Amino acid sequence: MATTTKGTQQKRRSKGDGSIFQNKRGGWTARYRKKGLPDKEFNARTKTEAKKMLDDWKVLVAIEDAVTTNIKIDQYAQKYLFRKELAVEAKKYKQSSLDRIERTYEIHLKNTDAFKKTFANLTSEDITATIRAKKDELSYSSLKKIYLFWSAMIRHAIETGELPKNYDKILKTVDVPAEDELEVETKEIQVIPPEHERIIKEIAMEASPNRNERYLYRYGPAIVFLLNTGLRGGELLALGKSKLIPYQNRRGIKINQTLSRVKNREKDAKSKTKLVLTAPKYPNSNRTIPLNKEAEFALSCMLDYYGRNRFCDDLILTTQNGISPTIQNLGNTLKKICKRAGLPIYNLHALRHTFATNLIHNAKSMGDLKEVAELLGDSYEVVINTYFHTDSEKKVELIDSLNQAA
Repeated sequence: MATTTKGTQQKRRSKGDGSIFQNKRGGWTARYRKKGLPDKEFNARTKTEAKKMLDDWKVLVAIEDAVTTNIKIDQYAQKYLFRKELAVEAKKYKQSSLDRIERTYEIHLKNTDAFKKTFANLTSEDITATIRAKKDELSYSSLKKIYLFWSAMIRHAIETGELPKNYDKILKTVDVPAEDELEVETKEIQVIPPEHERIIKEIAMEASPNRNERYLYRYGPAIVFLLNTGLRGGELLALGKSKLIPYQNRRGIKINQTLSRVKNREKDAKSKTKLVLTAPKYPNSNRTIPLNKEAEFALSCMLDYYGRNRFCDDLILTTQNGISPTIQNLGNTLKKICKRAGLPIYNLHALRHTFATNLIHNAKSMGDLKEVAELLGDSYEVVINTYFHTDSEKKVELIDSLNQAA
């Protein structure tokens, strides 16, 4: 029994009943404590509201819906992915991102020893083991995706009150292998030399001997367009006629969406994947790009050549069957052009890297790099970290420009 300030005796609540008290702010706090569960607090304006919140939580605990440190990690991972699926339906999470983390779970984590454990028994060494088990077959960037899955899942559980607030300490001692330890090297950024760029452009626009095709390579004009705009593949696929705008006595393009092929989650779906138009991943990706003469010419060729897109009438690029091509279609076109010219095989992203490097090479001051970042839809920091090391000569010029300015 406990004695109150008035001298009366009050029955103590047993563990698991919770407690309700007036807080310093004049409102009411309900606190729930039970062995094996993280502490849970609810704040409300009135005692009645606080009691209702506490009672609702106790119901969740009773039906074992509140995740504890004693739940199996694989069981919670499935719940975490399901919540992400609900977020996709609510348009608060990108489906392409869900597809990516699902692949990480299915391929690299689902059947590991660590995922058979409970959160109570999990150690940083267990997490490290799931990463190091793949170090001979994955690149550094792919290994980081395993770590990021763990990190996002644990922090989600902390944010929802399903794990203690200090549980993320386990992540601080996870040992991710250094990049130079790995058998599989991370692909280096490819930049196409000017002479190779000229050859690629020439072959890409070659006429076809086939009367049914205007160009030797259907997506040849698209390759030239990418070299002159630096668009990501999904941004080009999502480019519509309605996004063509006037821009200071020339034509410009407005970029505010991307086209992705994602897993089809519809019930009784006939195909495993489907196309979706979504907003870009990063706010900086929303931008307007003025077109140079080569880009304008390539765009005119595409508008004149490609037929109606059956997926979305506004979209410019189409296959012969009237559907949107894939990024792989564009990449294969570039690969064929490189093989025909006897050049090294460049990947599709090399076109964007080349565009960025050309812009940086022509920058006359540090201030110009901000404009480069805006054209690329990247942050200033990303431009410096990703592209700047490819142009050592420009580094010297920019450093020297500081002395000239002084």
